[in-house]
Amino acid sequence: MQSFKKKINTLISNGLEPLQDGIINFNNPIRIIEDKAKERVKICVNCPSMVDEPISFLAIKDIRISEISKKMCDECGCALPYKLRQSKSKCVKWIE
Repeated sequence: MQSFKKKINTLISNGLEPLQDGIINFNNPIRIIEDKAKERVKICVNCPSMVDEPISFLAIKDIRISEISKKMCDECGCALPYKLRQSKSKCVKWIE
């Protein structure tokens, strides 16, 4: 339940744009966005906030970047396959 509340709070505070951007970029891969996601994943894999998605129907399988498949950020509740491919909001740990 806590994970679901984080997701709702993130949507309320950031709006739907970051999520929509991530979903579109996930489903329509563009090389430059995929390259950026691969750079970001190097930070995420060492972050204690990267956890397995506890809500099975929200777990996003990522075949292009397997390290984030079915993972979420425990800080904000975002699905990492979407979060790493969007440009509307950024994690404070990403150096860009």
